[in-house]
Amino acid sequence: MHFFYSKTDGDASDSEILKEFSFLNDFGFEEYKDIRQKPLGLHYNEGIELCYVTKGRYEWVVGDKKYLLFPGNGFVTCPWQQHGSPRDVVDLGEIYWIVIKPELFTKDGLFFLGDWARFSSAENKLIGAVLSKNSKHIIQKAQPLKILFESLHHEIENKKFGYFQRASNLIEEFLIDTVRIIQSKENQIEENKNWFNKFDDLIKANISKKWTLHDLAQMNNFGITTLTHLVKENTGYTPANYIIYLRLEKAKEQLQNTCMSMTNIALDCGFYSSQHFSSTFSRWVGMTPSRYRKHRFNYFQYMSGRDIYSRIPCS
Repeated sequence: MHFFYSKTDGDASDSEILKEFSFLNDFGFEEYKDIRQKPLGLHYNEGIELCYVTKGRYEWVVGDKKYLLFPGNGFVTCPWQQHGSPRDVVDLGEIYWIVIKPELFTKDGLFFLGDWARFSSAENKLIGAVLSKNSKHIIQKAQPLKILFESLHHEIENKKFGYFQRASNLIEEFLIDTVRIIQSKENQIEENKNWFNKFDDLIKANISKKWTLHDLAQMNNFGITTLTHLVKENTGYTPANYIIYLRLEKAKEQLQNTCMSMTNIALDCGFYSSQHFSSTFSRWVGMTPSRYRKHRFNYFQYMSGRDIYSRIPCS
């Protein structure tokens, strides 16, 4: 299957079919089976573009951000956002796309779909705010969009009784589902961030405790896999490595600001011994704790311009 309806693109298979739909600029589905086909190059749209991948994978960019789209992923961009494929050859697969043209949509979120739509002023305001502030672009688990694409194609192609009203309703559904998915994602991100802040505070307040993955997972009512995913999502580290990172950060602070012995620092920061502390510190920081302490003392003197006796180095 292949179709491409457009009011603006000369390559469209049908440039007339969308004329009666003032709110639609482009609508298509492409099966990319040959790398010689024309790639989806960088471009702007006179409206909101929604894409949905059914097969394959697509490299996609918006400005300087790169994304990788898989089957089941949707994608949304606003009129002022340049986007498309960065590749000179097309990615093999299947993709739907549509460009919805509101009567008003600005970067600061002013939005009005049109007099034909049933959205209230509050709903128009919400749609504009959510879409204009959306910085992720990719829509995970966007399968509801596929049903809408298929239904819209059926209505436009067959033009049975009530097709215009059905098509209008479907455009509203596109926006409703997209906003709901984005809001759900934002809520989940916020929940994850709140959880992580509590997790972070707990570890920092008990940095000397000998944590295990099992203890942490059980304490948070997670499996180890979920715990690892959430910590990596927020820090880039596994839970075990993030705890090491926090211990070393506290150790650096004590090396720089106190004259505590290496053994006391090691135990205070949760290391088993001074030897364990020294080997871990050297591996992560690239120098021994003693050398780090001396280096930071010399740096402090250089930056502050203070007399050498204003701060006595630890022996």
